Amino acid sequence: MIKIAVVIVGLAALGTSVLVYLEDLGAKSALVLVGAVSGAMLGISAFIAWNWFFQAKAKSIIQKWAAEQGYVILEFESPFHTGGFSFWTTSRGQVVYSVTVRDGAGCERKAWVRCGSFVGGVLSSDQIEVKWQDQPKAT
Repeated sequence: MIKIAVVIVGLAALGTSVLVYLEDLGAKSALVLVGAVSGAMLGISAFIAWNWFFQAKAKSIIQKWAAEQGYVILEFESPFHTGGFSFWTTSRGQVVYSVTVRDGAGCERKAWVRCGSFVGGVLSSDQIEVKWQDQPKAT
């Protein structure tokens, strides 16, 4: 996602430069265009930072849960959908992951994990809900 945002901002800056050069715009028009591109860059940067912080908080909640339960996280996936949880009971502030863990006895399990509370989301709550997808398998 970051790479896409950087490409978009770069194209906008290049387009602005070309437009200013080809159209022989005055200083005022050039400043307006530069301001618009700078505003877009700031907005995209803020969105990326917010998204990164949001995901980092969710991952820290899951890692804390795994450590408390004595699990080692083997796989960590973010599905496009709400996984084992209903769309109607998962808020926009919650994050759902599919994880594969190994317990102290060497058994592997897969689970859907939902982080955050329904009202406050992941940023205001360390709440976690786990739905196991399978039974323990010895490795």
